[in-house]
Amino acid sequence: MRTGANLGSDSFLTYGVCVGTAALIPFSLMNRPQDQGGAIILGGIWILALLALYRSILRFGDEHDDLFDLIRLAFGRVISKLMIYVYGIFVLLMIGKDLAIVWGTIGNIMLPKQTPQFVAALLVIPILLICIQGGIRTILHLSVFFSTLCLLTNIVILIFSIQDIEADYFFPLFYEGWKPLFQEFFSISTNSSGEILLFLLVPQICAEIRTNIKRYLFPVLGIMTTNLIKYIVFVGFLGEYLRYVSIPGAVASGVLTMGNAQIRIESLVILAWFSTAIIKFSLEYYILTRIASKITGNGSSTFYLFPVGLIVWSITMIMFQNQLEIIRFPETYAIYATVFQIIIPVVLWVGLKLKIIIRARLE
Repeated sequence: MRTGANLGSDSFLTYGVCVGTAALIPFSLMNRPQDQGGAIILGGIWILALLALYRSILRFGDEHDDLFDLIRLAFGRVISKLMIYVYGIFVLLMIGKDLAIVWGTIGNIMLPKQTPQFVAALLVIPILLICIQGGIRTILHLSVFFSTLCLLTNIVILIFSIQDIEADYFFPLFYEGWKPLFQEFFSISTNSSGEILLFLLVPQICAEIRTNIKRYLFPVLGIMTTNLIKYIVFVGFLGEYLRYVSIPGAVASGVLTMGNAQIRIESLVILAWFSTAIIKFSLEYYILTRIASKITGNGSSTFYLFPVGLIVWSITMIMFQNQLEIIRFPETYAIYATVFQIIIPVVLWVGLKLKIIIRARLE
């Protein structure tokens, strides 16, 4: 993971996780989708703020300590063990949410009979790749390819669509004040930017954040660029019609054409908006298997890849029965995610700081 340059595989992984399935979250959550652009910029700033917080927490521990090691250091073994279960449930909820969003979007872009095969591929591909090569290094290497593919494909989509985009659709800005902007920022920050929390659960990445934070800062430009491309394409094509569309990605892909040839480019849209989903799924699977091995005391995390996949599939099927539940869940998820992404880390930072102060006074 470590090279002489500031841009490494860690940077591409950061891009893949933060873009992830964010491109599939509906704009119809807003009454004024024009304000989404400002929320995307705030989301990029939020990534920088979280990285600063997480790095300050990691500096309290040793080189390869992860979140659970630091919780044990601050609050003891019992609390640490409890947090392993709690965060395991949260990551399970996260991957179920991501899989449901992919499922719902694909179901509206492709033929319904093809959807199960595609979703099954999203489940199986990461498992097979991790099994073949093993561990976080495989995910890092894959992220270089898929993140580059995602960014370049989004740029191509923007080039093909720019001539048909209506500039008037981006105005008026802040028509209903600042409240819609911050509401959407809350959704973006938890469903996209804040999910760099996953890095705190991988010891190898924790070590890199301590020593080479620049690699995790540089991708923010790519993340914001990709999300802004999505914003330009969605809003520029659909405008106020976004209010009445449950899956904007599916509708926009049906409108997009290659130049004047009128060749629809659904396949290109799928490639752009789902390549990073594979990266995020892979990291989530890897973390879930690590948590399972911690709970059971089995050192081999690959042993749990298949049962974890079955559990995730089952939970997704049970939780999300219809399209409306999938569309609205990111709003509910934002409330849960805030606890794990910001509140618990802040409490942990305070606990570690107090422990150092108390120890210094006793000495």
